[in-house]
This record gives sequence, C-alpha cells and structure tokens, in this order.
Amino acid sequence: MSEVIYYEVKVFLIFALYGMFLLLGYDGIRAWRRAVRHGVWWIAAEDGLFWFAAGIATFVMIFIYQDGTLRLYTAAAVGSGMYLYSKIFSKWVVKGTAAVLCLFFRIFSQILKKIDDFCQKIVAKFVKKD
Repeated sequence: MSEVIYYEVKVFLIFALYGMFLLLGYDGIRAWRRAVRHGVWWIAAEDGLFWFAAGIATFVMIFIYQDGTLRLYTAAAVGSGMYLYSKIFSKWVVKGTAAVLCLFFRIFSQILKKIDDFCQKIVAKFVKKD
C-alpha cells in the first residue's frame, strides 16, 4: 500500500481512539453525578463545559492531522470509537468509578466526623473549666 493509505489508516485509528477517550471523559462526569447528586443547572453547566472543551480538542485534532479539513472518514472514526467504547466498556467504567468515588466520599466523611468529634471534646473541656 502507498504511504497515503498508511497515513489515512493511522489517522482513522487515532480518531477512533480519540472518540473512545471522549466518552471515557464523559463517563467520568457520569460517575461523578452518581456519587454526588446534582441539580439540573449544574448538570447543564457540566455538559456545556465538557462539550465545549471536546469541540476545541476536536478542532485541534482536525487541524493537526488533516490541516483543518474535516473529512468524512475522521468523523466516522470518532463515531465508531465512541460506539465501540459505549458498547464494550462504558457500563463497567461508570459503575466502577462511581463505586470508588462513593467509597472515597464515605471514608472522607468518616475522617471528618472523627475530626469533628475530637474538636468537640477539646471545646467541651475548655467550656467545663470556665
């Protein structure tokens, strides 16, 4: 095969991987939402910021690899990567990440509770002395 075909195959694979990473990032947001409840406005702000950043990153990728020209096969590669990731990994990533975040928050809240109890004991000693 010619070098042009090799380059296009390489670009296709890079953009497919990029699509997977896009959804991996969004799954991080979805897991965060499962661990910490959000209101409608907060969700809208997160989505807006994420997709704005994704749009800029996509523009940069297209500018670097395709000299700013949007080609159908790169868009298909991003879509294919997103589809494959969502069908193969997405459910496990969201569940696993949400579980880890919930565990982290549970441990962190227990540590804060112990610190609060300790501080209350110290304050109670000073209040009793007066």
